[in-house]
Amino acid sequence: MQKVIVNIDNPADADLFLKMVERLAFVESAKIEVKEYDWTNPSRPATEEECEQMILDAEASPSITAEEAHAYSLKLIEEWRKGNTK
Repeated sequence: MQKVIVNIDNPADADLFLKMVERLAFVESAKIEVKEYDWTNPSRPATEEECEQMILDAEASPSITAEEAHAYSLKLIEEWRKGNTK
C-alpha cells in the first residue's frame, strides 16, 4: 500500500477532490485529515508574531563577547575531561 499526501488550500476544492478520488476502484480509503491548532506542539512552525517576539527577546537579553564564550567553552571542556578520566 502506498500513501499519497495532497495539500489543497481551498476546503471546497478539497471536498470535491476527495469525492472524485473515493470513486476510483483502486483507492482503498480517502479522508480529510483535520488537525487542530496545537500551540504546545514542538513540531509546528512558529507564527510570524512568535518569530518577531523571539527576535526582540534575543536582542534585549544580555550577551557575552566571542572571547568570553570561547573561554567559557574551554572551561566546560576541561571540566568534562577531568570527569571522564576517572
